[in-house]
Amino acid sequence: MDRSTAASFELLWSEAAPAVYAWFEIHVRDALRAHLDPEDALQEVACRAFDSFERFDPAAGPFRGWVFGIARNVLYHALQRVGRRLNVAPAHAPGGFDTQAWSRLPDTTTSITRRVARDETLARFVAEVRALDEDDRRLLLRRGLEGRSHEEIAGELGITPEAAVKRWTRLRERLASTPRFVHLAG
Repeated sequence: MDRSTAASFELLWSEAAPAVYAWFEIHVRDALRAHLDPEDALQEVACRAFDSFERFDPAAGPFRGWVFGIARNVLYHALQRVGRRLNVAPAHAPGGFDTQAWSRLPDTTTSITRRVARDETLARFVAEVRALDEDDRRLLLRRGLEGRSHEEIAGELGITPEAAVKRWTRLRERLASTPRFVHLAG
């Protein structure tokens, strides 16, 4: 990857990484923490996104949506590996990630991952999201963090798209007390 492309990736990754990390923090419940570390999962997403960045097409959709596709894939496969290991043998590496592949990442990308994982404002955001009722949490994950459409979310929640818009507006207003929260939530 040339320097200009790497710089473009770094800029886009620095904007998306906090939302992806919050998403992992919310999805990986306490019982799984010994087997799947959200920071490791974030680093795995960074590695996969970096390796395939030249295939990213902005005309097909925003980077954040593209990278969340990678994140969903990483989570799905990591949970499968954790399930197999829990049923068969102890884990040999958290999440079963190939951590040697991470060495291909520029140091700046790894620094972004570390900084995001230690961000206290992000930790407060995750705590607030965990405290939401299930429907609001799903709405925030899918609309706010993943950037899915109101129509998609309405189908998942069993409500009309108009109701999804209203619920999303109310939820964003509740989160508006902390500007960083609103930025994280799309």
